[in-house]
Amino acid sequence: MAIDEVTESPILALIDQIFRLRQAGEPVLGLHIGEPDFDTPQGIRDAAYRAMNEGFTHYVSAQGMPDLRDAIARRLHERNGISASADDIVVMSAKFAIYATLLATIRAGDEVILPDPTYLFEQPLQLVGGRPVFVPLKPDFSLDVDALRAAVTSRSRLLILVSPANPTGRVLRADEVRAAVEIARDAHLTIVSDETYEALIYEGEHVSPARVAGPDVPVVTVGSFSKLYAMTGWRAGFVVAPPEVRMRLVKVMEHTLTCLPPFVQKACLWALGNAAADEERFRRLFRERRDHLLDRLRTVDGLTAVKPEGAFYVFPRYEAPLDSVEFCSKLLAKEKLALVPGVAFGPHGERHVRISYTSSTASLDDGMDRLERFLGSAR
Repeated sequence: MAIDEVTESPILALIDQIFRLRQAGEPVLGLHIGEPDFDTPQGIRDAAYRAMNEGFTHYVSAQGMPDLRDAIARRLHERNGISASADDIVVMSAKFAIYATLLATIRAGDEVILPDPTYLFEQPLQLVGGRPVFVPLKPDFSLDVDALRAAVTSRSRLLILVSPANPTGRVLRADEVRAAVEIARDAHLTIVSDETYEALIYEGEHVSPARVAGPDVPVVTVGSFSKLYAMTGWRAGFVVAPPEVRMRLVKVMEHTLTCLPPFVQKACLWALGNAAADEERFRRLFRERRDHLLDRLRTVDGLTAVKPEGAFYVFPRYEAPLDSVEFCSKLLAKEKLALVPGVAFGPHGERHVRISYTSSTASLDDGMDRLERFLGSAR
């Protein structure tokens, strides 16, 4: 069975270690999780409550409610230059959308090209029988276009792009996106563009592949409400896909989740129309935290960090004779600080750790003090 082929992510072992320490009463500082440290804005929560009281507690279309899909299409057109209608959109959580898209586009043995390091696509790929092909990024985490092109074979089916990137925070430049689109055109690949963090950009401009590609390059765009409005637990997102892929995605929803809860969809609709101020507030706050963390990291011997331009992670390289899993495990045991081992994001993430700056500046300072002490002893 495909499920038996799925490798265990190093993150799961780390979470188990954190759980055991906290159960024992240890004061673990978690800078590992990609989740804002504040609640969903009150207006969004109130919108869900109103929707429940108005009777939006029953089944709705597996594709998603038309008014929400229409609002998503308008936002994509106005912000990202993506020409999409409500009919092109399927509402589902972004993480499930990744799995559903793989299920809808590849067959067992097909290859999927992954710039490395990148988000956790390896395990969903294994679930559907696909084969990840890791292509290393350049030292500044930009795309290596020549390496991408060289990685294409007759079995290649998808090219996955993430911008702003998790775990690196890198924002793809327009020329990188255009080059990736040309590779996809020449090799008849479908591009899957994970744009979960597109609202959290501090330098540069977000360029959607769907805006650049012509009709001869199919692009599946994945979006999320989780980071945009601090709605991680709501599991709300969407996919924009060409007709043949969209039809398959709806079929996946029909035979798995049935639909996203309608009161959640109503809350998302309210957010799109009314929470712009919250969106801007979150962006300012995360930028302040990023700048604060980078200033502190510059004082830590044994760390080298590339400035992230978006999302809310920094992915420094460390100097210590430990692989990243051992590094993070010992750091957690000794200093009670939780970071994510870089190898979780692909083989070229080794000797890196991911630090999330979704916590207060005081917590970030505390974490860097612990990390500095550990590096001093580990080196």
